Amino acid sequence: MKLNLNYKEMPILSYIQRKELPAKPGIYYVGNSISPVMYVGLSRNLKSRHINHHRQGQFEGIENAVIRYRLVTEDLLAAISDLTETLRKLEKQAINYYKPLLNDTPVPNQPKFTTVYGPTYIQIHKAKEAGYCSHFDAEDGDELTINTSRLSLVNRAIEENRPIFLIASGSYKDYEIAGYDNLSELVVYRNERIYVLISRFIPYGYEESNCFGYDYVVYGETSKIFLNPYIILNNRPGFKEFRGSYLKLGFTNCERSPFTKELLGLGDFNLLSRP
Repeated sequence: MKLNLNYKEMPILSYIQRKELPAKPGIYYVGNSISPVMYVGLSRNLKSRHINHHRQGQFEGIENAVIRYRLVTEDLLAAISDLTETLRKLEKQAINYYKPLLNDTPVPNQPKFTTVYGPTYIQIHKAKEAGYCSHFDAEDGDELTINTSRLSLVNRAIEENRPIFLIASGSYKDYEIAGYDNLSELVVYRNERIYVLISRFIPYGYEESNCFGYDYVVYGETSKIFLNPYIILNNRPGFKEFRGSYLKLGFTNCERSPFTKELLGLGDFNLLSRP
């Protein structure tokens, strides 16, 4: 996995020119001439990522801010099977080397999500077919991706800034074969299908993809990873009805289910009453 991550040899744009970034995957650094690498990030689409970055206000406060970036080469793209995981490893490599000041700081003036009931989307990750979910290797706030063919729903989620929840599904054996950690947390459910809440994020873009037979890959930010311990949904109030009505539909809007309130609560949303 070779990619030149030396900031001195990267293309550079002033931060106010960020709309000129290429709509391609890569690693980026935000900084200035005094501190060239103040923040390290990744994206499957650099241009979309910086249209409304969750740290945009922070970046705009950097005097003479610039963005340096390195696109994933065509040779590397042809050699890898998981672009997001590759980008994440490259990002960690750069963070470990440069130790950027902003990566480990909270987003300033970041309010907790507040939501009235509205479109709330779910996607199923089948452990048997899709294997280990790399979201569990991410951290809160990281860019995440899912795959889907439901473009109309994706567009609505993006336009309305609505959350997507990813839920794993499989038998105990499926999780074991796929290499999931902390299987002791799942063993009590080994005689039934196990549903684990993996992550939630707010989508901001998509691109065409043929991954696992899906037409699009959706990417988002402001993420939360549900790990240590796992959040197992099987015995949550209302989940049985929710499972029968929604978990066989693929990517779908579940706002009409009473269980949506449970999901939003788990996702750190402050819930408002219906008007």
